[in-house]
Amino acid sequence: MNVRQKLLGGYLLVALLLVATAFIAWHADNASAEKAAAEEAEQLAIGVAADIGYGLPVSTQDAIPIPLYYSQTGLANYLQRMHETQHRDVVVVDAARYILGDVIQENVGDIFDHDTGNEVSKTMEDGVARVFVETSVDYPEGIKQVVVPMRSGAGAMLGAVILEYTPLYDQMMAGAKRAQKIILASSAVALLLVLLIGWLVAGSVTRRISALTSAVRVIRSGDYSHRVTTDGRDEIGTLARAFNSMAEQLERSAREILAKEYTDSILANAGEGICGVDSTGRIVFANEAAGRITGVGVSGLLQREATTLLPEAAGGLTVGNREGRLQRPDGTAVRVEYTVSTIEKEDRPIGAVVVLRDVSRQRALEYDLRHQALHDGLTGLPNRKLLLDRLEHALTRSRAAGEEIAVLYLDLDGFKRVNDSLGHNAGDTLLRTAAERLTGVLRPHDTVARLGGDEFAVLLEAAGLSVVEALARACLDALARPFLLHHREAVVTVSIGVVPDAAQYTDADEVLRNADVAMYAAKDEGKNRFMIFENRMHEQLLSRIDQETRLREAVGRGELRLYLQPVAGLPDGRMHGAEALVRWQDPQRGLQQPGSFIPLAEETGMIIEIDRWMLREACRVVRQWQDLNPRTAPAFVSVNLSAAHLELADLTEQVSIALAETGLSPHCLVLELTETVLMRDVAVTSARLEELRQLGVKIAIDDFGTGYSSLGYLRDIPVDVLKIDRSFITGLVGNGRQQELVSAVIQLGHTLGLRVVAEGIEDSDQLTLLTVMGCKFAQGYFLGRPEPAATLYERLNAEVLTP
Repeated sequence: MNVRQKLLGGYLLVALLLVATAFIAWHADNASAEKAAAEEAEQLAIGVAADIGYGLPVSTQDAIPIPLYYSQTGLANYLQRMHETQHRDVVVVDAARYILGDVIQENVGDIFDHDTGNEVSKTMEDGVARVFVETSVDYPEGIKQVVVPMRSGAGAMLGAVILEYTPLYDQMMAGAKRAQKIILASSAVALLLVLLIGWLVAGSVTRRISALTSAVRVIRSGDYSHRVTTDGRDEIGTLARAFNSMAEQLERSAREILAKEYTDSILANAGEGICGVDSTGRIVFANEAAGRITGVGVSGLLQREATTLLPEAAGGLTVGNREGRLQRPDGTAVRVEYTVSTIEKEDRPIGAVVVLRDVSRQRALEYDLRHQALHDGLTGLPNRKLLLDRLEHALTRSRAAGEEIAVLYLDLDGFKRVNDSLGHNAGDTLLRTAAERLTGVLRPHDTVARLGGDEFAVLLEAAGLSVVEALARACLDALARPFLLHHREAVVTVSIGVVPDAAQYTDADEVLRNADVAMYAAKDEGKNRFMIFENRMHEQLLSRIDQETRLREAVGRGELRLYLQPVAGLPDGRMHGAEALVRWQDPQRGLQQPGSFIPLAEETGMIIEIDRWMLREACRVVRQWQDLNPRTAPAFVSVNLSAAHLELADLTEQVSIALAETGLSPHCLVLELTETVLMRDVAVTSARLEELRQLGVKIAIDDFGTGYSSLGYLRDIPVDVLKIDRSFITGLVGNGRQQELVSAVIQLGHTLGLRVVAEGIEDSDQLTLLTVMGCKFAQGYFLGRPEPAATLYERLNAEVLTP
């Protein structure tokens, strides 16, 4: 048991004694109140017995008091008056225990037997007053009673008087309880004060003792600087002051003992080499690090000329810092940096201290950092920063010497497809191989750089136009060869932008920007080619940027327009549904067809916003048409979704919201996706399409036959509509094999329970052939061109669509 526990135990014992004292006082007060109530009741009963046995006091001196014992009426009146005025209930019994008087008249004449201990009889026998508790059916809790003997004036035993003193008892106990509460409250306060004082005293004592104990442990660990607080004039304070004095003495002794050991240890174990040189230039002291750095050991350094050892010090030791290459006896060399400081005594130099540092790893690390800052981490090629630096220097030389330079900007075509299908590791392998191929076909002094992603650039120096074109073709051929990635062949091509005679431009950034513009022009021309930069390309780029800016605001400004193209049933030619198509009312260029802005929207990600607008607008317009004129309204509307929209996690939710907001039935909505988009990831695509179909929406494969062209996918992908691409319809008339192919696709679609729609119907002969083949739905310019929804509504309500 620790000191704190002992102190707390003592104070707890005092608190328990206080509790015991309070309990005894409470119990004594309670007993005193009970006794006082009984004695008071006894005196009252004795007075009543005297009144009954002797008679009531008379008002005149000669009058003789008449005992109430002999007057039944007087006794009854007396008892009743006491009950009403003093609230006393008294029972009078004779020597045989018969009731002579009671407030309750029905009890008179009965035997009193409510004292289970026969207290009444005992009192009449020995004349001693007694108390007892009367119990009965009416009073199960009991009534406190006092019984006293009743005697006549001659001293004869007449009976007994029984007085109820419960009210008196309750009154006495109520007064006692107030005193008891005061006792308990005082005891509780005293208890809390004792415990609080005990807690504070114990905490103070133990805290100071604990501080001393912790200080002793610190001193034992070797830290002699630790001190304790010396507050207080008691024994603990004296002990603290003695401890601090002892610690000061130990600290002084430790400093004196360790001073020399520290000095020797620091010199011996320093990571830097330290040599002491005397006034003649010879090494008279060297630590282990100096011997290790120089490769000759400590013994090989002593008494050796310092100038013959240190690099670039043949002319003598001079104060300051130097760096050089130190050749070791074993043939190795290290890069060392050393500092020379003089030692003076009485203002006269007596020697020097040389501090050696091996900086070989530091310089190598600095080189690596510089290399990493200027080179691509994946391919090891120069990065954009280094390319721009070399290009700036090349431009300066070219302008001075008239030498021609050129820049190629290369971007791999189809790299994203390889990365997505085979993984990023395969993509990294492809990029490294591409870098090796480019380096292999270019000249040794040409700079090949990786700008990031799948983009490369080449700086060609001393290269005329013919050389530039030849090297560009070599790059095309080198990257067109298949790449072996994870035991699979992958084919990518490259689009190249060329800036010949780069010195005519202002700076390196402008040259690289123009090459980038030419590269995008090569992509627009069909990829797998090179294009030489022309000023018009830059103008086209600016126009493209301006168009992109306007397109980003087209939805918010309400510039998009909804067009509908009828989908007719065969052979009647009546419109059964419609395909929703988008047009852009460009404020600068007028009404734009989808081909002029949809590719840009897909490239910039704005296609998602356009798709959502088309979905809601098509649902709204068709629903409104169905409400206004159900006879001519299309039974369904087809809306195209882009690949980017299919990849969104909330696609199903967006479709559900559009249907709910417009009120269009899900069975009236067909979502069209191209075959290529659907085949990207069959497992993921199938799950997403199944979610849409559970809403009631139908799914259509658009442009069937232009993508993977695998009929087996029709069994695995949950679709409802098959749209045959227009390329199969063009040239259908007069081509037997093509007719057989289209007929087979139609029959296969019908066998699988799909709605088959032929696209691109442009003449009656095509329509007749398709009708003979059993095709039930078609669309094309011959059946109806795309037109604004309002125009189509007005026309169809005026006449029935006919082929």
